Amino acid sequence: MIEGLMSAMTPKAADDSDANLEKVALAGAEAIQRIIAERDEFRNRSNAQQRELVAMSAINEDLRRRIALIRHHYVELGTKILGQLEQFDDAFRDAMRENQESAGSPNEYANLVALAQRLRPNTGMPQSEQRRN
Repeated sequence: MIEGLMSAMTPKAADDSDANLEKVALAGAEAIQRIIAERDEFRNRSNAQQRELVAMSAINEDLRRRIALIRHHYVELGTKILGQLEQFDDAFRDAMRENQESAGSPNEYANLVALAQRLRPNTGMPQSEQRRN
């Protein structure tokens, strides 16, 4: 394109001048057509990218909403589990307290162990080995 312009500016015969002018005009028209085609291509790309951006924004917003919903469900689940664990802990503590209240003193257990050892059948082992087993 520039070569055509450079050659058109050099003085030549009138016929060459008209031919060169015609060549420059054609080259200019082709350049304008290429520029218009590139512009249209860039517009099409831009429009396609804009549509993709809108679609991705909608998908992103949907994902954010779903994540918030999942988080809410997990918080609810954690709260329910914590409540159940507290109930279990309270029931376990109450049962342990009732068991300790009904069990009696440690001396009663010692008396029962001593009685069981005395009533154990004699297997022919010495008394010290029977206590180990």
